[in-house]
Amino acid sequence: MNARWKFGLTALSLALLQLATLASPCVVHAQFTPPTVESEAHATYPQAAIDASRGPVVVTLRVVIELDGSVSAATVLEPVGDGLDEAAVDAMLHYRFTPAIRDGAPVRIAIRFQLAMAPPPLPDELDPTESTEPTEPVLPPPGRIVGQLLDATTSEPLAEVDVAVIDGDGAEHWQRTDAEGRFAFDNLSPGTYRVLVRPLGLPDRVEEETVIEGEELAVTYRLQGEPEEVDESAVVEARAVAEPPPREILRRSIPREVLNMVPGTRGDPLRAIEILPGIGRPPFGIGLLIVRGSAPGDSAYLLGGVPVPAIYHFGGLTSVINGRLLERIDLIPSNFSGRYGRKMGGIVEIETREPSTDRIHGNIEASVIDTSVMIQGPITPRFAIAGSFRRSLIDLVLNSILQNSSVNVVAAPVYYDYQLFGTWRPNERDLVRFRFYGADDRFRLILGASASDDPSVRGGLGLTSHFDHFQTNWTRQIRTDLKAETVFLFGPAQLGFNIGTLAHLDLGLQPFYVRNEWSWDINDHVSMIAGTDISLGFFDITYTGGAIGQSEGETGSGSQLRVSTQEHGFNVRPALYAEVKYGVGPLQLTGSARFDYYSEIRAWSLDPRLMAIISLTPEFKLRAAAGIYSQPPEYNESSRGLGNPNLDPIHSAHFAGGFQWEPGPGIQFGVDGFYKQLWNRVVSTNRSDAPPYENAGVGRIMGGELSVRVAPTTTRPWFAYVSYTLMRSERRDHDGDPFRLFDFDQTHIFTGSFSYTWQRHHWSLGGTLRLVSGNPYTPVAADVFSPLARNNYPLTGLTNSARNPLYNRLDVRIEKQWWFSDWKLALFLDVQNAYNQHNQEARTYNYDFSLSGRINGIPIIPGLGLRGEF
Repeated sequence: MNARWKFGLTALSLALLQLATLASPCVVHAQFTPPTVESEAHATYPQAAIDASRGPVVVTLRVVIELDGSVSAATVLEPVGDGLDEAAVDAMLHYRFTPAIRDGAPVRIAIRFQLAMAPPPLPDELDPTESTEPTEPVLPPPGRIVGQLLDATTSEPLAEVDVAVIDGDGAEHWQRTDAEGRFAFDNLSPGTYRVLVRPLGLPDRVEEETVIEGEELAVTYRLQGEPEEVDESAVVEARAVAEPPPREILRRSIPREVLNMVPGTRGDPLRAIEILPGIGRPPFGIGLLIVRGSAPGDSAYLLGGVPVPAIYHFGGLTSVINGRLLERIDLIPSNFSGRYGRKMGGIVEIETREPSTDRIHGNIEASVIDTSVMIQGPITPRFAIAGSFRRSLIDLVLNSILQNSSVNVVAAPVYYDYQLFGTWRPNERDLVRFRFYGADDRFRLILGASASDDPSVRGGLGLTSHFDHFQTNWTRQIRTDLKAETVFLFGPAQLGFNIGTLAHLDLGLQPFYVRNEWSWDINDHVSMIAGTDISLGFFDITYTGGAIGQSEGETGSGSQLRVSTQEHGFNVRPALYAEVKYGVGPLQLTGSARFDYYSEIRAWSLDPRLMAIISLTPEFKLRAAAGIYSQPPEYNESSRGLGNPNLDPIHSAHFAGGFQWEPGPGIQFGVDGFYKQLWNRVVSTNRSDAPPYENAGVGRIMGGELSVRVAPTTTRPWFAYVSYTLMRSERRDHDGDPFRLFDFDQTHIFTGSFSYTWQRHHWSLGGTLRLVSGNPYTPVAADVFSPLARNNYPLTGLTNSARNPLYNRLDVRIEKQWWFSDWKLALFLDVQNAYNQHNQEARTYNYDFSLSGRINGIPIIPGLGLRGEF
């Protein structure tokens, strides 16, 4: 099956690429009309330049021109100093252009623009007939700033938005925009002021303005909730370049203004991905990622393009990264590009915010679950940092509740995490980001005599986890059409657990990760990406306990053999990948290939992938993709002492297609279908004379998704995410076995999340509803007594032939904010399982399996907290 799938997909990829090559001569000459200046804006010559006796100057800027001809961004490419750069940027943001036209349609472009600025004329010389006797000094007449706030997408005025002017001494003067979005500040002394705009749910905007004596300065600020990113390589002299084509057919994003407001997450952004289509519900709220019916270990979390060893603390209560440091979370549910490897499920990519560069900001948050502190700000004009620390409080609460019970909770759980992020821009071509982050978890239960019928379990259960990582990302714009990115990471990680005298594990890792990627825009139609991706490290493992069964579909009735091993060694997983992107008219094609080698099993894989997007209109797109994805076995499965070092890589073929429609700003409607075929799955060997694992398992996953997203804008103070997934995920462990349900198969997944903000009073209220099919489980049909072991063992029915009842849960979040001149205070209540639904997660049995009972999921959890921001 392996060879047939690879041959078929490789042939399909070559055929589609050949078709694109044959079609390309039909459209060679794109009709392009460059933008022209429609209306200019006066550039105020700053007083600092006058005092420095500067003459006429020319400021060179990079200007982004939108589809309607407005300027959304302006950046100085060659600074000249003395306030001239800031004045030029302010003037450019008020320019108006006729939009650039390509093939009859307006396009968003970035151009290089030179703005000439000259000092005001000198005043006439004094009349010699006038008296030269000294007179009383006359103060210069005051000036004023008048302005208007508009939505960058709809041009509608923004009412009830707080605006302040800040003078050179730091004094702040606040007011709120009227129904037309207008504001005015009178009686301002001549000089330079900072204008601070603080829209609800969006990042602050700071502009620097110069007030001239006796004059009125009129400004217009356009605010945009989700600014589009423009490819830096597109900045060339008078050359307009369209947005770069995507690297995946489907990348679902949750922007910053939504991340911290999703009900049921306690403001933790990484829990917010559970509202997206195709995301399965993990049992007990533990931190597992189940994407489109794939096993949790088949998917990956990436921070800045690097895998993170753990993304949630024990129990899944919160993530290991402060949500206030995140900019965006992207979910790629399948058919990801050649950049990502060693996984065949889905990808969650986490992008952190750049630290604030205007001044020091921070927040302190405390709830019954944990408490955290975060601070960020500039060190130099080109270097800024952000730091955070968090510590759990729930262990203190549980210890006080259970201190007199038979189950003594010593630390349940105790966790902390920290982050120190920095951004350095040494020049206009380079951007360096460093991230130093880590987490520590400790969980221990000491069980009394009445808490366990098994003497081997008495003595308790313990879990420990710890990691410290240092990561750097260096991006360099070598030329306008050539960019390079280098990523490096190292840092230790440890994991341990014990179950009384039954089992004990200690695992130590010292990983190193290096990736180097080059992006080259060959011409307006073709671009290429190539890179190397190397993962290597040392490991040390000690294990004593029962033989470890397969990771999924295990019935619990296997061998009682005990094993013991102690191993250490080194492994390396190098990879090469390349992508070619071709776009002409409405068609975009991306073909890629990835080569991986896995030293621990001495095996390799070659994965071809292909993607196509057709834009029938700017609002309506069709998409389709196919590809091969591979990953190595887990370390315990390929271990010489615990598993089989002669295993092969595991493979999966992904097929997906659908459409996306955007009927209005921030509104998105999508329908997608998918099919995944799995082979070479690692399963337990059913022969006593063979290694414990073999590549005998297969699987199949199929389904469809319906999604609706309404994102908040500056004129829409609410958001809504609604999704429904219909899916079936099946596995077969050996030839001749029937297909069975996957451990986390969930036929129906419905999620609806809504939140509304009353901007005038700073209240927000929202809820998230989840209706999900219960996870399957293996029932116990009977039991057998072993005279030798003096214990009862279960006789199970067919694997995963029973299913838990429908899971339903409502989460509610309410928050009130109080805004002061330079800080905010928020009180929030985030209630999980608001109506205390008793959702069955599993069945439990007594010692001889004659009686069974329910194990329910989390009860109602009211999370009350307080947050201060400055």
